[in-house]
Amino acid sequence: MLSKNITIKNDVPQEETKDDRSFYKDQLLVVRQHTCLEKGKGLEPYDPDTMKSLNALIRSNALASVTRMRKPTFGFEETSKSQMVGPITASKMSLPQWLKFDKNCLRFEGYFDEHVNESAHENWKIRPVQILYYLDDDSLQIIEHKTENSGMPQGDLLKRHRALYDDKSNVKWQDINLGKELYIYGKKFRVCSCDRFTQDFYAQNGIKLNQPEKVPEIDFSEKYKNVDYEKIKKIIAEGKEFTEVSLKGGHPNRGLKQFLENDRKVLSFDIIWYDEKYDKEEKKYKLNYYLADNQAEVCEIKVNNSGKDPFPRLLRKSKLPKKAHFSYCPGLLIPEDEYYLPKDLLIGNIVNVYNRKCKIVGCDEFTKNWFKENLGINMDSFKFKRNPPPTRIIHPIPPYNGFGSEEDSLLNVRYLDPVGKIKEYYTEKFKRDKHILRFLSNLVSSNPADEDRRFLISYYLRDEAIQVYEIAGRNSGRESGKFYEKQRIKNPYTGNYYLEKDFKVGNLIYVNNYIFKLLQSDEYTRKYMRDNPEIFKDSDINFVTNRIKTAANGKDFETFLVQMLKYIDPQGVNYVTGDSIAEGLKNFGVYLSTQELVTLIGELGMKDGKYSMEDLYNLINGNF
Repeated sequence: MLSKNITIKNDVPQEETKDDRSFYKDQLLVVRQHTCLEKGKGLEPYDPDTMKSLNALIRSNALASVTRMRKPTFGFEETSKSQMVGPITASKMSLPQWLKFDKNCLRFEGYFDEHVNESAHENWKIRPVQILYYLDDDSLQIIEHKTENSGMPQGDLLKRHRALYDDKSNVKWQDINLGKELYIYGKKFRVCSCDRFTQDFYAQNGIKLNQPEKVPEIDFSEKYKNVDYEKIKKIIAEGKEFTEVSLKGGHPNRGLKQFLENDRKVLSFDIIWYDEKYDKEEKKYKLNYYLADNQAEVCEIKVNNSGKDPFPRLLRKSKLPKKAHFSYCPGLLIPEDEYYLPKDLLIGNIVNVYNRKCKIVGCDEFTKNWFKENLGINMDSFKFKRNPPPTRIIHPIPPYNGFGSEEDSLLNVRYLDPVGKIKEYYTEKFKRDKHILRFLSNLVSSNPADEDRRFLISYYLRDEAIQVYEIAGRNSGRESGKFYEKQRIKNPYTGNYYLEKDFKVGNLIYVNNYIFKLLQSDEYTRKYMRDNPEIFKDSDINFVTNRIKTAANGKDFETFLVQMLKYIDPQGVNYVTGDSIAEGLKNFGVYLSTQELVTLIGELGMKDGKYSMEDLYNLINGNF
């Protein structure tokens, strides 16, 4: 008789059960004589549909593979056909996943590659793994086969749990296939092959597996065998000697004889290094070679007013290798260096001072005598072709970045310590405080609605800022108010900020794509312009009269002046308007600017809105 206790979790939703009973609790069932029964009293009755499905499954002997104790299918042994799960039928669909796929596991063989930074013989290595997917709870486990004396932690690379992708979704068995990569927690695993059970499982579910692959086998043992350990025998010997000295043992003094014969004998050479990367200049150094221990040092020769900070040594006293080997990790073995000897230090030779190509151009008298007596070499200086001086590079002024004022930025570009210059700059600005030039202007526009608009432009001499205020006329539909905030403005044609000399009657001012024409100035502005003729020469009456006198071109000035007045007052009424004066001068061939006309007319007396011709004659003739 077959009797087996089974714990089943009902997955039928609560709203679909009869009598509003909950079937989400574990039910203890017993299989006896091919019938599934409840065991124990006080338990809630099981769902009738599920009971009927289980009994039909047991009678068809399909549950034998589930209830029978057998070995797990994720071991190294192949699963027999009798242990494989049959086709999924309608009766099985009602079973829970943990019961339907109990002890069923998909096994894959794969690998991942790992970079190696500590070895000079290999850059990466292949690490084979076994990927186990448990169908009962969709969990995943990755195991690496342990290798003896591998020096690496091996075993469970990923403990059994429901693995997640980067997007927080679970890894499903449908995502795993041969010849594809599996990205889990930042590692890339290559799936190569699987066992027979996994192949049949995929085939039963209608998924075609790709062709299996072999895990690459890369063995670096041959390279390790080819390492020439003869080169490091001397280093090993030095280590043994150090151990003997540490244990109070003696050691031979190999350099004693050389030290006694050559103590305080130093060969001194003049060398030049052409720095191609930094400033492309020839830098002079002194190379001192100590014969007592074959060590060398390179000292810098200080040059006055060179613009460089003095540095005592380019190379401290040590043995100078011909080709330097750098060790990026302390403790690593490096090849034995070949050091410079006196026979290598000849005039005209190149000395490699740690990748700095220095040329020997001279030496002192002691060095010349030593080479002649010991090596039979004449160390005579020679003339060599020097490199051309570096071209002076004029760096352009960087563009204004908007922080602070542009003057402050320029002072920091031109001076290392601009504090004093800034103080002088602002002291000059404070002298011009409270001086404001005001002009009445109109808007130059093709829009007919802008013809009657009037604006008051104020120029502040202290900070050279411009403010525009609109004066709205009656029934114009506009409101008077600030048209443009006070700030400095650049002339778009010159690229410079507007200065006080640019503000004259008749000039055009460009403000934020608007064009304003200056019509007239207030009394304070006219007085300020008259008091500063060096800036506003058009406001100087002497300059204006001289312009008129220059137009005579050597003719009799009295005759020239009488003819000019006839053009201005052809009817002889003795009183004319300002427009008549400007029109008469233009017709006579005397061309004055608008500001010059304002200066000339402003000196004349007025009667009923007209100006006296007698005053104009006396003013130009110098009798006014």
